[in-house]
Amino acid sequence: MPSDRRPGPPGAPDPLARLAALLAEVSGGVPPTPLELAELLWLAGTMDTDAAGAPPARPPREPAPHPVAPGHRPEPAPSPRAPREERDAPRSPLHLPSPATPAPPPGARTEPHATLLAPAPPMLRHPLALQRSLRPLKRRVDSPVGLELDERATADRLARLGAAPDGWLPVMRPARERWLRLFLVCDAGPTMPVWRPLIRELRTALGQSGVFRTVTVLRADPDGTVRGHGAHAPGDGRSAALVISDCMGPQWREGPAGALWYATLHRWARRMPLAVVQPLPEHLWRDTALPTVAGLLASPYPAAPTAALAFTPYDTPYDTPCDTPDAPRRAVPLPVLEPDPRWLANWASLVAAPGGGEVPAAVAELDGPLPADRDERTDVGRLSPEELVLRFRATASPQAFRLAGHLALGRPDLPVMRLVHAAIEPDPRPRHLAEVILSGMLTTVPGPPGSYAFRPGVRDLLLRGLPRTARNRTAELLERVGGLIDERAGRAPGDFLASTPSRSGTLTGPAAGEAFATVRPRIARRLSGSVGPSPAAGAGRSGSAPARDHATITFRAEGLAGHPEARITLENAVHEVLSRGALTPAQYEVRVLPDGYVVRTGPDVYLLPVLVAILRQLPGALAGLTDPPRLRVLLRDAPAAQADLPEPPRRAGTDLVVVVSPALWEEFAASSAAREPLRFRPLYPAGAPSAPPVAWFCPLGGPAGPRDTDAPARDLVRGPFLIRDLHELGAPAPGRTAVVHTRPDGSLTLLNPIQPYGTRAPHPATYYVVDLTARQARHTVTLPGARGGSFAAAADLSWHVADPVAFVRAEVADVSELLLAHLLDRAARVTRHHPVRRVGGAQREIDSALGTWPVPGLAVSCSVRLAREGTPLPEPPGRGAAGLPPAEAVADVLSRSATVLIGFDGPLARLFSAHTAREAALDLLSVVAEHRAPRDAFAGRPPGSGDVSREALVHPLEVLRAFAHDPLGAVLRERLDALELRAAPDAPATHRSVALVRALHTSGRRVVVVGDVGEQAVRRYLLPYRMPLSGIHGRADDLTLLMPHPDCLRRALGTSGAPAVPAAVAPAAVVIGSSVAEFTAARQSGLPFIGYTYTSAVRRSLREAGCALTVDSLDPLLDAARALSRPGGS
Repeated sequence: MPSDRRPGPPGAPDPLARLAALLAEVSGGVPPTPLELAELLWLAGTMDTDAAGAPPARPPREPAPHPVAPGHRPEPAPSPRAPREERDAPRSPLHLPSPATPAPPPGARTEPHATLLAPAPPMLRHPLALQRSLRPLKRRVDSPVGLELDERATADRLARLGAAPDGWLPVMRPARERWLRLFLVCDAGPTMPVWRPLIRELRTALGQSGVFRTVTVLRADPDGTVRGHGAHAPGDGRSAALVISDCMGPQWREGPAGALWYATLHRWARRMPLAVVQPLPEHLWRDTALPTVAGLLASPYPAAPTAALAFTPYDTPYDTPCDTPDAPRRAVPLPVLEPDPRWLANWASLVAAPGGGEVPAAVAELDGPLPADRDERTDVGRLSPEELVLRFRATASPQAFRLAGHLALGRPDLPVMRLVHAAIEPDPRPRHLAEVILSGMLTTVPGPPGSYAFRPGVRDLLLRGLPRTARNRTAELLERVGGLIDERAGRAPGDFLASTPSRSGTLTGPAAGEAFATVRPRIARRLSGSVGPSPAAGAGRSGSAPARDHATITFRAEGLAGHPEARITLENAVHEVLSRGALTPAQYEVRVLPDGYVVRTGPDVYLLPVLVAILRQLPGALAGLTDPPRLRVLLRDAPAAQADLPEPPRRAGTDLVVVVSPALWEEFAASSAAREPLRFRPLYPAGAPSAPPVAWFCPLGGPAGPRDTDAPARDLVRGPFLIRDLHELGAPAPGRTAVVHTRPDGSLTLLNPIQPYGTRAPHPATYYVVDLTARQARHTVTLPGARGGSFAAAADLSWHVADPVAFVRAEVADVSELLLAHLLDRAARVTRHHPVRRVGGAQREIDSALGTWPVPGLAVSCSVRLAREGTPLPEPPGRGAAGLPPAEAVADVLSRSATVLIGFDGPLARLFSAHTAREAALDLLSVVAEHRAPRDAFAGRPPGSGDVSREALVHPLEVLRAFAHDPLGAVLRERLDALELRAAPDAPATHRSVALVRALHTSGRRVVVVGDVGEQAVRRYLLPYRMPLSGIHGRADDLTLLMPHPDCLRRALGTSGAPAVPAAVAPAAVVIGSSVAEFTAARQSGLPFIGYTYTSAVRRSLREAGCALTVDSLDPLLDAARALSRPGGS
């Protein structure tokens, strides 16, 4: 302990400092780090000294010449300093790149320069305080979807039921998770590039705070659109949004962009807490599109939407309180914050407040965009230099004026501002930079964002206001600025490009202006990358592992040269994913390439965490770029064996592709990260599609786009998917689907449901689901004829997958388009040799000229009918008056119906998806198990009806029908009512459903919603759409009247003016539904039925039940409804 040490003689050097200086002299002037010094002392203490003999006797300790007074503390040991040679050596100057590089004049002295990436100090000085300010939001709530085991309740159930049964159903409870998810909306306007470092640091601080469940970055473009997943997030009461903007862009002004952007802001304000983080200081907000008023904000309940807040200004009292019912509705009070802990603490308290409390805030009126011709700011271009400086002196803070004076000593680029600001101010803040940038004294120059120059005459005036001592100590200022770079070199990624004189440099020319900093020569060499590892280090590593054990990660981007902002962002992203991948700087080396970076890891480094970090973090890290480059990331565990890989196919909208080796993909497939919706695809060697894949690639889409891009869509194949055990798939439907999966060597094969692995042990695999059902398409085209004539042709194509393995390996998309293109090409070769009068001969020759179709694994049949252009085409076989096409049959049925009974689940909305329906069914079955009699459990009797298995109940309505005659029916109905009410707000609407209902109403038809869904949930879902409905009829209290019982249809017809019974005298009506129960109820009522088959499973079940008229979309119904005329007298 430090208190146990005996103080040495006064003036004696500290032993640690002496040891550090000695080691620095031995190692060539490089002092050891504190970690290296501690490791050396630990090693010396653990060395065995017995073999070398007993240590010599320690000489007696000399008495201290001066007694130490009680309570006297020895002075702290001085920190190890650089060797005298390095302290006395001249420091290396750093220059900014010139905006334009003119040819040097004759006789000018030129010297080579080396380019380097220099780090800049952070804009957020206290990120920890900012994270602490958000602690009121750091709470945990029950997850709406996740479940966890309730040990106490499970043990209680076991104790109550006894030990007779062999298996038990555990008691589950909602899992606990973070309360809010945050949407961080970054303005991408023309004035925002200078604030990208602040946005990046703020995003990192919020993401690492642990306060929010997720932090999603969205991009607000100047055209008013918002890019990124989550722009249309539902108002679930567990989301919040922060918009980072200086409110200067075109989307804040009147126009199409402003209307779109303000509509988005109003939608967010009605759904969630919304605030604007303004990088400018508060006294400059009056010149932006969101001027603010100070006052008190009150929230009615936690996480209340911004539109529900009550605002009371300090100075301008409202005539009528805003929260009274008779008060006129004012604009939405939008909080505006500075990126400061105090401001964010008030906003966090407001969001987390239970209601009634007030917090101080600066509020802007979110009404409409600012008029385009309204600009109350002073035109600084007309002011003289004296007026500019005097105006700045009168309005700016002392810190900003002092910063401007010191910037006059050199170039006022943004990175230099940040360095000088941190060198001269003890508490630098972004607001001081904003005051200088918006002062009007600067003008932009060509170069990366943040390149400025002083207006003519301004620099001299600022230098006059600078103290003489500061002007005379320029060298000291340069050293202080360079000291900031020395401290962060090797600890933080580079932020901006600079150059330094170097004999090994590649740039030759005159010095690019005055130096903005001076750094140690060792630091300059480290930043420029001109010095490799020392020989000792290389010797120490040479025998540790062969080169083949070193994995490499390559980041290559197109068009990176000439875009410093993209290179800086990519470098930050590389370091971010490496740190998220649990790699320390000692475990890898980064080499700079002209088009990217190469990371060489040490031996036996585990790459799977790095791969997961790349998949999760890299798209968001690149989201801030205006024009992100196309990036390819390659992870190789054996570089020599996989030096040449085929290029992954380029897909539309895919700007980021990750390629991994087969061994690394197998590790990923076996990990828990494979459960995420990321689809790896095999990459086969060129010219050998049947060989095992040489790599796997995953297209991640654009930085702000979806995490997985599957464009163009593969209409007959779904996948690839990852699964831990192929036994979980079960047997596919015979003749309808097939499952193709990968073998251990990467080749593809059909699934054997009985023994998917043969004699091998189960292992993770990739599988595809192939649709084997027949597809049809009819095309009407024009084919060329001889002597300038032309044929009219109708082609009926039908195809299905005959070889699933070959079809999956071919990776074919848009099958219909490929078949049509092949048909047109082959048919045109035939018809151009036939005159238009020889229709029969041309048609016979076409049938034999089609040849092999260009899609492997596909069986195709084609029928072509020709006619002279201008004459009607012959009718296809089997089509006549007796058999109308579906569109005409739908129009015929609707024209004879005065009432349309439309089912809710399917035609109007999807209350449950296949996955959530199964979860809801299991929830109801857990209620059955909870109320199961112990004697039935001991006897082994299954709950409910004995003829229905649990596996067959995949929908909650099926569970309810199975227990309709059971005493538990009432309990299950109440539980299902709650599940439906919870699912109704987020249920997706069926495409064209709202337009269909309104078109039917316009045509004079009565539209009534029917179904077995609870009426309260249906009304809650339909309330925002305000459909013109004549009635809503849902599930009855008596569960025995569920469909296929026609009770619901009869009730619907009774309310629409028709007698309820008997069904034979029911009025002209039609039922539109998607289930067999609805079809059976309509058939029992004597009503025609139109089946809406939104999936192949629904289509198959309705056809097996006998439904003759089905549609795959609502478009035929909508077209028929719009073509209907209003019946007379209705």
